Amino acid sequence: MVLRDNLGNIIYSSCRELFSCRDALEAELCAYMEGLSIAIQRTELPVCIEMDSIIAVNMLKDKDIDRSIYASLVAEIKYLKSLRTTSIIHIKRGQNLISDFLASFARTESRTVVWLGSGPPEVINLCKQDCTFDA
Repeated sequence: MVLRDNLGNIIYSSCRELFSCRDALEAELCAYMEGLSIAIQRTELPVCIEMDSIIAVNMLKDKDIDRSIYASLVAEIKYLKSLRTTSIIHIKRGQNLISDFLASFARTESRTVVWLGSGPPEVINLCKQDCTFDA
């Protein structure tokens, strides 16, 4: 995950190896929860999270009580969302290259890493490309 300010500057980037995970949906939900938790601690600004899993986005936007196997995780995320102005946006997988790189890094390197104000060179380059593209 990467937290950026409104100008696209990196506040922090991180990745974490998951030792126990049912499937990709659970990994997406765990990443959302961890990212939101850290964002709440690191900034007072509203938080906008982009995810490429439409299923996860719909679960987190749903006003009804979740009754899936992820119910406790979804409930915790919804509680965290209530602590700060947050929005969640579905994006295409091709627009999520930074998160994809960091997830792959955590899996292949078997590492958990946090970079404050920075990231690995690939993430820095992808952020620059993303900001150039948006401008």
